[in-house]
Amino acid sequence: MYCLKNIDRVVMPNDIVKLYTHLYPFIGRNDTMLKTVSKDFDVLVGETIRLDTGFAIRLFGVDLPEARFKSLVVKDAAAKNKTERFVKNVKRAFEKIHNDTDTFELRETEMRDLLRFLYHDVEPETRLRHAKTERKREKTTNLLSSHHPTKREALETLIDDFRHLLSKSDFEPIFLCVNFYVDFINLKPFVVHNDVIGLLTLYLLLLSHGVKSLHLASFFELLYKHHDKLHKHTQEASRNWEEGLANVMTLHRFILQKLLESYQGLHELLRNYTFDQETNKSDYIENTINKLDDVFSKDDIRRAHPTISDSTINRTLRRLRDEKRIRPLGKGRSAKWMKLYKSQKKSSIYEQITLKV
Repeated sequence: MYCLKNIDRVVMPNDIVKLYTHLYPFIGRNDTMLKTVSKDFDVLVGETIRLDTGFAIRLFGVDLPEARFKSLVVKDAAAKNKTERFVKNVKRAFEKIHNDTDTFELRETEMRDLLRFLYHDVEPETRLRHAKTERKREKTTNLLSSHHPTKREALETLIDDFRHLLSKSDFEPIFLCVNFYVDFINLKPFVVHNDVIGLLTLYLLLLSHGVKSLHLASFFELLYKHHDKLHKHTQEASRNWEEGLANVMTLHRFILQKLLESYQGLHELLRNYTFDQETNKSDYIENTINKLDDVFSKDDIRRAHPTISDSTINRTLRRLRDEKRIRPLGKGRSAKWMKLYKSQKKSSIYEQITLKV
C-alpha cells in the first residue's frame, strides 16, 4: 500500500514516457489485430496457455520433465502427485483468466479464491488463509499495525486504493498495476505463495486493462527468459518499502519492455498467420526452417505456425529428410532435427526494418 499511497510524489523518467509512446499505438490497434485471427483465436489462445503454463511453473520453482508436462497439459492426463496437480491447476487458472478477462473486477475475495483454486488439493486448508499481522515492539508504529488490525483489512485497503486511483485516470493503468504488485508482495497478505498470487494478479490486471497482446503472446515466457532481472528489479522495488520510499521505476521499465516485446511477437505471429492463409503451407514451413538454428525441433515450427496441423509439419519434415536436407537427431516426439546444408539465420523483421505503427 505504500507505493500507491505515495504515487503522487513519483516523477516519470523520459525514457519510460518514450516506451509508452511505442506501446500505446499497438494497444490502440488491439481490436484490428485480434480480428485478423478471429477464426483461429481459440486455437492460438490455447497455445499461449500451454506456453504460459510451462514457463510459469518454472518461475514458481516447479521442475517437471517435458514429456510428463505435455501429458498433463496437452493430453490432460491424470495427475499422480501434488506437483502435477498444481501444474494442472495453473493451466486451468490461465484458461479461466482468458475466459473471464473482460468481466474481471479486482476484489479481495477474487485473490483469495485464486489461492484456493491453485492449491486446494496441494496445500492443507490451514495454510490457504490470510496471514496474521506481526506485532513488533518498536518505538515507531508502521502504517500497517496502526491502521489495519489484520492483513485481510490491509489487502482490502490496498485494493480500494488501486481502484480509486484507476477511476481518477491521473496515472497510467500499467504503472498502477506495477505499484499494486509491489505493494501486494511486500504486504504478504496470505500465509503462503504470495509471490505466485502476485504475479498471476499482475498478469490478469495487465490483460484486463488493455494489454490484449497477452492473449496471443506468452508473458511468462518473456519473464522467464529474464527471470534473474525480474527477481533483481523486484528486490530493488521492495527496498525501503515500509518507510514509503520504494522505487518501482526500474521494475516498471522492465515490465513495459516485456509488454512491448509481446506486441512485437504478436505482430510477427500475425504476419506468419496471414502468409499461412495465402501460400502453400509446406513451402512456408520450409522457409521457416531455413530461418531457424541449425538444430531445431518441431516445437520451434509450431511456435511460428500454431494453426498448421501436425500432419502438414510431419509431411514437410519427411520431404526435406528424403531430399537429404535435414536428418533427425534421435527418435520420438521430442527429437530434434539438424540441417545438412549451410544457412545463415536471417534477422527478425524488427532487425531488418524499422517497425511503423
